[in-house]
Amino acid sequence: MSCAAPYRSERTQAEETGRDLLPVLQALADPSRLKIVSMLREHEQCVCHLTEALDLSQGTVSHHMAVLKRAGLVVDRRDEKDGRWTYYSLAPAALGLGRRVADLLDPSSGDPTPADCSNR
Repeated sequence: MSCAAPYRSERTQAEETGRDLLPVLQALADPSRLKIVSMLREHEQCVCHLTEALDLSQGTVSHHMAVLKRAGLVVDRRDEKDGRWTYYSLAPAALGLGRRVADLLDPSSGDPTPADCSNR
């Protein structure tokens, strides 16, 4: 078996996994969004609280929340009384997405057999 055959197979699998997780990784690549996720771990937050804690404009925080929501990391709900306020919390699937990112980086989850490049 040549060195290229297993590498292509592994690369294809990694690319598919990477493409699937790309929105999550991109969403978490911003320091403000990481801080937001950390704050949401404690309890749900209103945009007004996030703007104050992060010292960012409402528009900027709303943009960050949209990115996190598209990545499947947060969910929102409207205030039941008047509907003016939007509250955000971590999505139930966020923990699973985090585990998948960790698995992507875990060397023990791959094939322990080294590639045979002796035929190159």
